[in-house]
Amino acid sequence: MHTILLHTHSGLRWILLLMMIYVIIKDHNITGEIKKRIDWTLLTFLIFSVQLILGIILYFTSPAVSFESGFMGISKLRFFTIEHTLGMLIAYHLVMIGYFKLRKLPSDKWNKTVRIYFGIALLIILLSIPWPFRGFGNHWF
Repeated sequence: MHTILLHTHSGLRWILLLMMIYVIIKDHNITGEIKKRIDWTLLTFLIFSVQLILGIILYFTSPAVSFESGFMGISKLRFFTIEHTLGMLIAYHLVMIGYFKLRKLPSDKWNKTVRIYFGIALLIILLSIPWPFRGFGNHWF
């Protein structure tokens, strides 16, 4: 069960990254496409919510998370217990704030709002992902 959750969580990351890049790059000032604009940001927010739920389940079931004495001295345990979790929670809240602010703004302010909140969240996500070259024993998928 743990392996299935881990692979789902790792695979869904690519979908989330591509969606965030698309939402950031997309021009949100096109007249007449208000519903489509909200749908892409909403879909990105929902995918991130699924990622968060999977991550919380993995947080409490993974052997890579530990609160035993001295875990801060072991880089892999510290990364998954503190750094990855905190970074992703901050990124999730930025996406959530950006999405709900977007719903209340006039359409001429959407580009700036989306690019600020989703852009900072994407940067934090990229820094918080356990990439294979960081030495934590994880794979690309």
